[in-house]
Amino acid sequence: MSSRAIAALPAPPEVLAAYLAERAETGLSYGTLDLACSAVAYQHNHERLPDPTTDITLRRGLRRIIGAAPRRQAHPLTVAEVNRIVTAMDLDTATGARDRALILLGYASALRPSELSALHLADIGTRPGGLLVTVRRSKTDQDGYGQLVGVAPGGHRLTDPVSALADWLVIRPGGSGPLFTRIHPSGVATAEPIGVRTVSRMVQARARAAGLDGLPVSGHSLRAGHATTAAANGASIDRIAAQTRHRDLNTLMEHYIRPPNDLANSTSRNLGL
Repeated sequence: MSSRAIAALPAPPEVLAAYLAERAETGLSYGTLDLACSAVAYQHNHERLPDPTTDITLRRGLRRIIGAAPRRQAHPLTVAEVNRIVTAMDLDTATGARDRALILLGYASALRPSELSALHLADIGTRPGGLLVTVRRSKTDQDGYGQLVGVAPGGHRLTDPVSALADWLVIRPGGSGPLFTRIHPSGVATAEPIGVRTVSRMVQARARAAGLDGLPVSGHSLRAGHATTAAANGASIDRIAAQTRHRDLNTLMEHYIRPPNDLANSTSRNLGL
């Protein structure tokens, strides 16, 4: 906005609406633009300025322009697919050990790719019943109060997130710092942190290597897979929300839990086709 001689703070609702409409024309989804609204709201509230996103016509207009439905959701990985991905890895390499630990911890914890890449060794607490993961800052904790996420041991050695992380820590350089680090082209683990894009690209590459290249897999497939699989296996909405740290239960229901339930409950099964 500054390039157009318009003050960024406070932003008038009509200026924000024009900006969002312009961005929508570039092909951005409703979800992405709605996230931008959340960022604008946070900054205004932080500065104790009037929040332009509270204008009731703003987001309604945005929905009318591009619709609220996501363009293409990440495929929620099933346990069988995660098993297939891990089985296809060479676990005798540093890269294989790291990627196995990252995928299994990501799936079991339901963390976002950005949260996985930001983890430090100090964020992992070992307990008799599994792991306690401290998420220092997240989408739902912008002020950085910290959130705890539990990870229980798996029932199978290959897909047990606790033992997978232990195997990686044997290879990871000692000392404090990032939990998941880069691997040098020579195959040696370094102390350098990985980026959030590395997480997503790795999950996609591992899925393709396991023969799942026909599915829209991304880094978010781990989190989506956790929520969807837990719901399908009978976990309650409140337990899933506590694990995923969703504040908006409608988002959890609409994007993760409702789709498999809709298919299971569809009356098309009763038509006799």
